[in-house]
Amino acid sequence: MRSYKPVVFTLATLSILPLFFTTYLSLVNESFLGKSGITLFATYGAIVLSFLGGAIWGRVIEQPENKNGKKLLISAYFTMTAAWVSLLFITPELSVAFLLLGLITIFWVEVRWLKQPNTDKSYHFSLHFGLTSLASILHLLVLYPHY
Repeated sequence: MRSYKPVVFTLATLSILPLFFTTYLSLVNESFLGKSGITLFATYGAIVLSFLGGAIWGRVIEQPENKNGKKLLISAYFTMTAAWVSLLFITPELSVAFLLLGLITIFWVEVRWLKQPNTDKSYHFSLHFGLTSLASILHLLVLYPHY
């Protein structure tokens, strides 16, 4: 069986770069393509949460019957929906706060209810934990000047 670890690591690393860029824009109070850094950060954060929720859906569907499968699907759905609804708020700072909660929720739901059937559990968990931690720190950096 082929190992996709190098590709997964590379893509995961590349996926965090827009958060760094938009965090920088937010901290220096600049815009890009006419949108503020915090607005771009919130929009990309909603995209990331949608991807993570979709990944949970895929993993639940691919697993044999899981007693927590329904909870996982519903939790991922509501977290993804809340992420997109948060973009409708007048204040993007509030959106970023909701997205941070969503990011932590998705991680907690996956760790708590979704058991890994393969032997790469520690690699997946370490990568997901590291990326979630880094993204959470970036969320807090974006929120810091506003609160």
